Amino acid sequence: MTFNRKNLMGLCAFLAAACLVFLFTGCEESEEQMRQNAQNAGYMEGWSEEDGQFIPNLVYNKEKNLQYDMYFPKDLKKGAPVRLLLFIHGGAWKEGSRYDVAYACKYYAKHNCVTATLEYSLLSKEHPEVTIPTMLDEITECIGAIKEKLTADGYQTSKIALAGVSAGGHLALLYSYSRADESPIPIAFVFEKVGPCDFCERTLGANDSAGLISFLTGKRVRTSDLNKPKVKKFAETLSPISYVTEKTVPTIYAYGGMDFLVRQCHRDALTQVLEKNGIPHICVDFPHSHHAMWSDPDKTEEFRKAVLSYCDKYMP
Repeated sequence: MTFNRKNLMGLCAFLAAACLVFLFTGCEESEEQMRQNAQNAGYMEGWSEEDGQFIPNLVYNKEKNLQYDMYFPKDLKKGAPVRLLLFIHGGAWKEGSRYDVAYACKYYAKHNCVTATLEYSLLSKEHPEVTIPTMLDEITECIGAIKEKLTADGYQTSKIALAGVSAGGHLALLYSYSRADESPIPIAFVFEKVGPCDFCERTLGANDSAGLISFLTGKRVRTSDLNKPKVKKFAETLSPISYVTEKTVPTIYAYGGMDFLVRQCHRDALTQVLEKNGIPHICVDFPHSHHAMWSDPDKTEEFRKAVLSYCDKYMP
C-alpha cells in the first residue's frame, strides 16, 4: 500500500496504543511483529483514487472547529439510496483522532458503503465543561451535517449505522441506545469492538466501577460511594445497557479473550440484556486478542462479514 500522512498518523497512533497494551499485559513483540499483526488484523487499509472519492476536513461545528472525513465508493450513483456508516474513534475519551479509524472507513467504502469518521471534544483539565453528553451532542451535530451534505450532493439516505472501537465503541452503543430518537438519520444498527457497556458495580465490581467513575468525573469516588443516589444515577446514565428495550437497534459486538482493559464481563452483560429484550445481535469472540484485537485475523474477517450482512439486511 502507499502511505500518506494520514496513513502514517493512524498507524503511529495504533502502534502507540498497542505498545501500551503490551506494556500492561507483559507481552513483548518487536515493532515489525506489531506491524505484521496490524496488517493481518486489517488496520492498514490502503486507499487510492481508483477506490473512490475521499473528502477530508469537513466542518460540522464551526465554533469548535470540529471536523469529519468522508469516503465515497467508486461508481456511486446519485439519486440512489446509499448505505451510510459513521465511525467513532477511541482513546479513553481523552485522546485519539478520526484518523485512527480511517482503515475501517476505507474497507467498508470499498464494499459499497459511504463512510465517515468524526472528531469530537475530549475530556481534559483545560476543558472541564466537556462531558460524555457533550460528545453525544456532537455526534448528533455531525450526523445532521452528513445528512445535509449527502442531500446537497444528490444522494439519498434513510438509514445510518454507528460504529466505534473502545471508548468509541462505548459512545456508539450509548448514542444508539439512548439517543436514537433524536438522530437526524434513523439508526439501522450499531457495531463495535471492545466498548465498555456498563459502568455499574453489577458488571465491573466495586473497585473497577469506582475507578472508572472517578476517571470520568475527575473526582475521587470510593467504593463506599457507589450506593449514593447521585453516583448510582451517573453510572446508570453512562451505561449503554441501561437503555436497552424491545425497540433497541440490532447490535454487532466483539471482545478479546485476553483483554484486561475492557474485560469479557462487558460482552456477557451486553449479551444478557440483548437476549432478554429479544434484540437481534451477533457476538464475535476474539479468543487470543488483547485490547488491540489483532491476534485473531480470522475473527476480523468474521466480524466484517457480519457487518456487511447487517448492511444487506437493515440497509438494503
